[in-house]
Order: sequence, then C-alpha cells, then structure tokens
Amino acid sequence: MVYGDNAPPSWARLPGARCRAVEHLKKLEGLQEEFELLAGLEEGFFQALAIASEVLEIGAGTEIYREGQPSGAVYFLREGRVKLRRSSGGSKNRDQILGVVGDGAVLGLASALEGKPQSQGATALTDCVLYAVFRDDLLNIAGRFPDASLRLARALAARARELEDLVGDLVFHSAPQRVARMLLNLATEEGRVTKRGVVFEPSLSRQEMAEATGISREALSRALSRLAQEGILDLHGGKSITILKPAELRSRT
Repeated sequence: MVYGDNAPPSWARLPGARCRAVEHLKKLEGLQEEFELLAGLEEGFFQALAIASEVLEIGAGTEIYREGQPSGAVYFLREGRVKLRRSSGGSKNRDQILGVVGDGAVLGLASALEGKPQSQGATALTDCVLYAVFRDDLLNIAGRFPDASLRLARALAARARELEDLVGDLVFHSAPQRVARMLLNLATEEGRVTKRGVVFEPSLSRQEMAEATGISREALSRALSRLAQEGILDLHGGKSITILKPAELRSRT
C-alpha cells in the first residue's frame, strides 16, 4: 500500500522504541479491556483492529510524533502518560502543553482523519505501551463499522471540549487559579490518599507545569511557594507534592 505524504513513521526509528510481536489474542483482549470508549462494540471491529495494529513500547521522554510531521498513524494508548504540546515558533519559541492523557486515550486522531500534518506534538512522560494503526487501515475499519466511527467522533468531540476548557482557563482565570486547578487535576490522576493528604509525584517537570498553565517557571515557583507557606501544600523539598488541604486548594480555582 502507498501512503504518500501521510506515510506513517517507522516505529523502529523512535529512540528506545520496541515494536513487540504480540499474539493476536492478547492484542484483542487489550483492545477490548483497556479502552472504555470502545466498550460494547462488536467482536468483528476488535478483530479487525487487532490485526491492523502494531504494539509499540517506548520509554519515558520519547517523542511519539512532532508538530508538523505527516499524520500517517493513530495511537491507542494502553499504558502510560503522554503530554500533548504546541509550539509558538519564532525566535522566542515557547511551548504550551495542551493536556496530559493516560490509559485509554487515542492520539493523533484528528490530524489523521483530516489527512493533514500533526497539529501538535506528543511525548511520553512515562514508559508507554501503544497500539499503532496506520491511518488508511483505521479509515477502512471505521467505514465497515459505523458504530466505531461514532465512538471515534465522540472522542474527537471530548478532546475539542477539553481544548475549549483550556482556552477558557487561560483567558478567564488568574495564574494562581490555573496552578491550583492543574495541581488538583494531576493529583486526581496520579495521587494517592494518605493520612496527611493527597500525595503525588507529578509526571510533569516544573518547566512543563509552567507551560501547562501558561506562565513562567518563576511565576510557578512563586505560586507553589505561596501555597506551601499557607499550609495548603507540602513540597517536600523535592519532586513529590502533598496536598494537605484539598478543599482549600479547590476553593482557589
């Protein structure tokens, strides 16, 4: 098959990536069990998707795709955390993190369906396992299973709503409010409840946390320090964060 400008990336060329040969049955089980958005679809859809997919294992820090690259594949994230980002370009290049997604997410779908270059980049924050499906194969499968097409459309709609929320957050909320909201979101996804509070090690670095909230690294440090001084957070002097007063932090959003 010829893919032209939408040729998918070579899995083997991703640094640290390993394209693993997985038995068809194991891929089938993974697709049926791990992706809530696909729940309840007919067996034939999962069979077709399992046949078409490659299982890709990548390490933390690996770029899955870059902004502007051909969008020749769609990635179903089975395990791990991935950040989505867009660059401002120009001499004063800045990144804006558009979101952090985890198990069950679908990456690169919008650009692949449009047949246009990737509108954003995706980088693994942790070790990840993904099912990679060539664009043409996914379009063929979706055409045969209308219910699956509707589910993918819902995934796109949900992602559009998240981006609308991000824009609203950046426009209508102050930097301290955005920091509080980000901390709560990360704690919900990555935290564990203890007697002292909700403890988590953010998958985002401090620089990435600043990018996610649209502020400078210095402004982020000031916001975190202020919350710590007020007894709402414990920064532990390292990467780990404990939210000591979740209700109080929520009131700051």
